[in-house]
Amino acid sequence: MKRRNALIGMGGLVAGAGALVGTGAFDTVEAQRDVTVETAGDADAFLGLEPARSALGLGGEDFVDAPEDGVIEIQIDDPDTDEGGAGLNRRAITTFDHLVLITNQGTQDVDEITLEFTESPVDADTTFSFPVADTDGTDITSDGEVVEHDGAVNILTGDAAPGSLTPGEGVVFGLRIDLVDGGNDENDLPDDGEYALTITAEAADD
Repeated sequence: MKRRNALIGMGGLVAGAGALVGTGAFDTVEAQRDVTVETAGDADAFLGLEPARSALGLGGEDFVDAPEDGVIEIQIDDPDTDEGGAGLNRRAITTFDHLVLITNQGTQDVDEITLEFTESPVDADTTFSFPVADTDGTDITSDGEVVEHDGAVNILTGDAAPGSLTPGEGVVFGLRIDLVDGGNDENDLPDDGEYALTITAEAADD
């Protein structure tokens, strides 16, 4: 086996030594290299995610949990309040402003941030929308929604909201839940429904 391999290799060198050595025209190369990647909690990552009200000193209920692993969760499901409340109104539109602060903690401008429910037991497009505010808590969108963009909602519209985030800049989003036109057949949210919100940020082209 070794001798046969050697003969094939020598034949290739004799037939095309110049091509093999001079142009670098290889077909495939497979090499393993070590990769070091460091992760951080949401508040310290390149795309910073924090509970907005506490981060900006706005007061009021956060509805956003930042557990020990640092991965935030929007939680609007706490059963019962001290005053007797136990959930959202059916057949109503409820808005939670200033839930999450998104901060560009990288080195490039971010020109697109899209929010999309990638898991939902109800039609997310008719049930959920995202009011946007500046980092001082000032509402940017007056109608509680931002424009559609490629099947998701881009909260950097360049219209009312900022068109991009330079390093260090941030934007705040909330959640509007429409149980008039959305929700299930009873204009409600199903018990124990699971929801996943995907946040995608794209850096500006250099």
